Amino acid sequence: MNNTKLTKIEVFYSIMDCGDGSAYPRWFLTDEEAEKDQEVSVEETGSGWGESCTGMVETFEGSNIHKEAVENSKELVERIKSLEEDE
Repeated sequence: MNNTKLTKIEVFYSIMDCGDGSAYPRWFLTDEEAEKDQEVSVEETGSGWGESCTGMVETFEGSNIHKEAVENSKELVERIKSLEEDE
């Protein structure tokens, strides 16, 4: 029997508009990062939502969602730097 202990964690999402009527979540490690992603997306695309489209879900450490959150959090820093350089 597998004795692997699953550790629950919270991850945060920012809903992205695909422009074709569909949407998808981008996962982040903190609520602040999800909120910032919404702001950065508006700056990048010129469009956004009428209200905040962020929230939180529980998942397990090491899950695909958690791995995406780690990567997206790193990528967000680079997106912010790129926008600052363009100013």
